[in-house]
Amino acid sequence: MEQVKDICRQLFSWQGDVGRGVYASTGFVLFFFKWNLDRILSGYFFSITWLPYQYLLPDIDLQDKKDLGLMLSLTALPFIYLGILLTVKRLRAIGAPTFLAGLFFVPFINLIFFMVLSILPNRKIENTDELPPPNWVSRFVPLTIWKSFLFSAGTSVLPCLLLLLTAVQLLQNYGWGVFVGLPFVQGMLTVLLHSCHHRRSYIHCILLALSACAMLASCILLLAIEGVICLAMATCIALPICILGASVGYFIQATYHANRMPSVLLLALLFLMGFEKVDSTKPISFAVTSTIEVNAPPQTVWQNVVSFSELPPVEDWLFKTGLAYPIRAKINGTGVGAIRHCEFSTGPFVEPITIWNEPTHLRFGVTSMPQPMQEWTFYKHIHPPHLDGYFKTTQGEFRLESIGNGQTRLHGTTWYQNDLSPAHYWKIWSDFLIHRIHLRVLKHVKHLSEKNGFDH
Repeated sequence: MEQVKDICRQLFSWQGDVGRGVYASTGFVLFFFKWNLDRILSGYFFSITWLPYQYLLPDIDLQDKKDLGLMLSLTALPFIYLGILLTVKRLRAIGAPTFLAGLFFVPFINLIFFMVLSILPNRKIENTDELPPPNWVSRFVPLTIWKSFLFSAGTSVLPCLLLLLTAVQLLQNYGWGVFVGLPFVQGMLTVLLHSCHHRRSYIHCILLALSACAMLASCILLLAIEGVICLAMATCIALPICILGASVGYFIQATYHANRMPSVLLLALLFLMGFEKVDSTKPISFAVTSTIEVNAPPQTVWQNVVSFSELPPVEDWLFKTGLAYPIRAKINGTGVGAIRHCEFSTGPFVEPITIWNEPTHLRFGVTSMPQPMQEWTFYKHIHPPHLDGYFKTTQGEFRLESIGNGQTRLHGTTWYQNDLSPAHYWKIWSDFLIHRIHLRVLKHVKHLSEKNGFDH
């Protein structure tokens, strides 16, 4: 009985610390118990099969399952409490600041941190301000500040570049590991390398991480791995994550296990990239609707929706960056089963008609689509894997609504699937770009319809 009390006191008290074995095993037991609890409840109340990977990959869409999401949130509260408690005690055990337990709430990064905390042994010194003993890594880091700066930034590029190539070329996966895990690990890695011999200021750590990130981006361009536009979009999420990693590195520097963390971080990220590929989820579907009002009746607008003449040359700067844009549309046949061809700058969309309610509703599927863009690059042509199937348009429609006085409200909608993660980050870009494409078509239909109405 006393042993049981001691174990409970060790696990549920905020005092003291826990070893890596207890931390890892307790984490897995709590995860297993939580999954079975949610599996039983979701199956009984919602007739839904809840699988373990649905916790670990944050792109699971619960928009149409709000009651299930509420249930999962409520059942998670005690497990969140225990998870934070154990993480605080584990951080205390390795000599790291306990407020880093906040990483428990950061998707994907929390998995990396759990693996790191489960691998590193307890500290062996009590003075956390003392620099850690040297290991084989620190022997290669120069002592002078600027040589150390350049060495740390440059050294972080090679393993991160290899991890990137492994993810996108070998695993064919543009997921959380690439856009969240990789910049976090690089930011933290560079700081830990740079602080092997001396503590560094916070600003110095941030500048170092951003410099390393810029070096990695330059290598990606020079090695023709990606083009300028996609790299720019990825940078918007990579930079703040890299700064977060550098901030964590700043607070961990000079703790006992700081020199051991770089290799553990890289191994943890590689493992999670592989796991993410094995247990990848179905792409999330989204819809984008754009609306315009036309000074013409629905019957006139309908004729210019079904097919339209060649659009004027692009003036929008966005379409001059390589993004595919519509040129013309034609249709073979009428009614359901007719085939519509919408020609884009990169090739045609093949769109079989599925709903034909003249003159109010036209819907079509997409059986074939061209590349969504042509990459800006220093080379004549590059073809990154994400151009093939990671963004897929599934269907589209036009709805025509009479608003009186011979006017029509025209709605254009596109449904698409996005296999890039985090899906809701890339949704921001996709929705913005699709909306601009919609407006190019809708404005052209408006111009043709109003011109035809005026001619009549």
